[in-house]
Amino acid sequence: MKGWLEKSGGIGAVLAAAACPVCFPKLALLGALFGLGAFGAYESRLFLAAQALVLLALIGHALSYLRHRNRWLLGAALASSAAVFAGLYWAGSEPLMYAGFAGLVVASATGFWSRRRRRATSSQEMLWNRK
Repeated sequence: MKGWLEKSGGIGAVLAAAACPVCFPKLALLGALFGLGAFGAYESRLFLAAQALVLLALIGHALSYLRHRNRWLLGAALASSAAVFAGLYWAGSEPLMYAGFAGLVVASATGFWSRRRRRATSSQEMLWNRK
């Protein structure tokens, strides 16, 4: 469940941000390609949802760290979440926000692929040990 939490938080935050044309104009261009522009009337709620999903992704990465002890992914998630909020509230920098969103997606994808690779390796070892 923890893996689901970090992936849904990171990907969900990007999707919610892509549906906010005023808050995140560059992501809104991509969101409009996929029909997310229809949610423009709910922009204030989606703006809050994007922030909540960033926090959800951070919590998911922290819980994942407790199990897998991968400091790099936790550090990337912390730095990415801080970049999103610093870009929103402290620096007012769009590139910083977008870098934070990209970092969350990369950290989630890296965690997913590393766990998947570990499972494949362990199942191959089990097959190898049977022979």
